[in-house]
Amino acid sequence: MACAEGVQGCVKVASWLQYISFLLKEKKNIEDRLEKMSKAEMVALNRQLIGACQQSLKGFDAWFTDYYIMEKMDAEMVRDITKSLLRIGFDLLEYDRDITKLWYDMELNDLQKKMEAEAKKRNEGLLI
Repeated sequence: MACAEGVQGCVKVASWLQYISFLLKEKKNIEDRLEKMSKAEMVALNRQLIGACQQSLKGFDAWFTDYYIMEKMDAEMVRDITKSLLRIGFDLLEYDRDITKLWYDMELNDLQKKMEAEAKKRNEGLLI
């Protein structure tokens, strides 16, 4: 999304900025309501946030693959973006690793309990 695309590109950018500003303005309100949200509300919120983040990442990717933008953008701005993406990206990857491992361990524990219960039933049947 860039104004180099003409009026429609500028309208898309303005609309995106307005949407991001709305989300950022609502952040405190959302955080305050979080403890009282239902599971369905949290799922909907997470999907909205993931969608916004995906759009944001697509935008950065579009910048980095657009010769016109990269030609106009100075090295300091690219460095600033890179530092931010490194911080955000590695924080996300670290969280992803931790929460995925937690989920995996829970699933593995449930599977082990199920297998033990099935083995116990089989063994009880043999003793009779």
